[in-house]
Amino acid sequence: MESLVARLRNCIWRIDEQGMEMPLFRLLCLAATVISLFVIIPTNYLHHRPGEINAALLCFGLSSFWLLRRACRGTHHVKAFFFLLLFLLNLVWFPGGGTSGSVGYFFFCLFLYAPIFFRGRTRWLLLLIAVGDAVLLLAAELQFPGSVVHYGAASDRTADLAVGLVSSALCCSIMLWVLLEQYDREQRRLLALNQELRLTIDDRACVESSMLQNRELLHAVIEGTTDAVFVKNLQGQYLLFNRAAEVMTGVSAGMALGNDDSAIFTPEVAQKAMEKDRLILKTRETYTHELHILSPDGEPRVLEAIKGPLQDGKGNVVGVFGVSRDVTERRRMAQELRKLNEELELRVAERTVRLEAAMREQESFSYSVSHDLRGPLRHINSYTAIIEEEFGDELPKEAKQYMDRIRNSSRIMGDLIDDLLELSRIGRSELRKVPVNLSELARVIGNELLESEPARRGELVVEPGLQAHGDRVLLGQLLENLLGNAWKYSRGRDLARIEVGKSSSGERDLFFVRDNGVGFDMAYQDKLFGPFQRLHGSEFEGTGIGLATVKRIVERHGGSVWAQGEIDAGATIYFTLS
Repeated sequence: MESLVARLRNCIWRIDEQGMEMPLFRLLCLAATVISLFVIIPTNYLHHRPGEINAALLCFGLSSFWLLRRACRGTHHVKAFFFLLLFLLNLVWFPGGGTSGSVGYFFFCLFLYAPIFFRGRTRWLLLLIAVGDAVLLLAAELQFPGSVVHYGAASDRTADLAVGLVSSALCCSIMLWVLLEQYDREQRRLLALNQELRLTIDDRACVESSMLQNRELLHAVIEGTTDAVFVKNLQGQYLLFNRAAEVMTGVSAGMALGNDDSAIFTPEVAQKAMEKDRLILKTRETYTHELHILSPDGEPRVLEAIKGPLQDGKGNVVGVFGVSRDVTERRRMAQELRKLNEELELRVAERTVRLEAAMREQESFSYSVSHDLRGPLRHINSYTAIIEEEFGDELPKEAKQYMDRIRNSSRIMGDLIDDLLELSRIGRSELRKVPVNLSELARVIGNELLESEPARRGELVVEPGLQAHGDRVLLGQLLENLLGNAWKYSRGRDLARIEVGKSSSGERDLFFVRDNGVGFDMAYQDKLFGPFQRLHGSEFEGTGIGLATVKRIVERHGGSVWAQGEIDAGATIYFTLS
């Protein structure tokens, strides 16, 4: 039952494209069917009204039900219902008591029905038909009063009037209620549309204001840029010609707008530019080309132009846009730079030849030094040994001391020659960079130092995991010099402590070697890494080449080295690698 009611409600109140008239029509057909079959017919039967009235009502009710079925399927016979009701009222006018009965009440339904369901001439025609029919019935009743069937009793007339008044009032109320509902709904919709329209207008005003501002900004940018900006239509006529274009060509915008390139450039340049425009319109691609023109001062200028198709919102090509830039100075500077590079390459080649010659001379000098200096040293050592061997007993004690000093100086001189050769070799050797474990290297070198003097007490602290990328041999020599210096200058301590570690310094690793030795005065730190620069006396052996070698190795690896120290409080050597 609920399903049937739901289906009936959905059928009647289904909103069609025609609006609220069709649901109202279905509702009126339903009301006419129910009122005629289940209200008026039983009432007439109880009050013994003429049978032809009930027969006419039965036909009307069945016809209304058929119109309802058709309407639920999408076919609405609006005029048929009007004429069906009008025909029914004519049939039952005289049997239903005429003006003394309730038949006349139903004409109000027709008077209301016509303005609601019809428009234009049809509305007024049907309304005129309904009014005219009512007038004719009244005139016929006055002419033939005996044709009217009167009620048998006053109560029958009262009941008939009540039923007719209620039924016609119900139908009119339904139409008015639906009409007012439609009016209210339409009023709310119009208010909503009005509000939406106001918001749309406000949004459009904001958009137009923003577009105007953007247009002004774009115009300011186009006019303020130093590049020539232009736009042409399909016929090649200029639609936009900014101030920079006027400066480049010497033609005002007033003369350029509406004309093609022939009004601005020489025939040869104009022909080349227009051919490029035709190619762009044909291929719809962006091109870059050069134009050689004469400036307003008569000087030759080179313009680099970027041109492309101008499209509208639908993607149709409506013209050509372009941006031209004066690249004369850039080309001139590029040509000068090319000449300078060629000259520089020649100078580099010459200096490379000189440098190679100097390096060969340095190698020759190094070998000469090694050979020429070692020979006299060997002679000095040999002759001092012969003198001690043959005349040792005859030499006084003081002479033997001098001989020891000669041999010691000769040994120092030999060590100095070796260090100088090693320093020279570091600058010439080829770097073979590989991953190097500095912790392992430092531990091996430090242990060798501790084992070389077992009588001394020493402590070696090496931070694990010290990794670097460089030449393994040179980095080993670097650590030998640094650890050797730390071991040497901490000789006077009861417990010599040497520490090798790393600290953070931006993106590079900062390595250090720290000792608790005699330290140095920071006022002389600039001399610390120079060759033959010694900050301590003869109580510490050495030639002053070790830290210079360290600096050369670090610089070859793209790093830097420096020292911090304090007298009698130790020293720390810091270095970085690339």
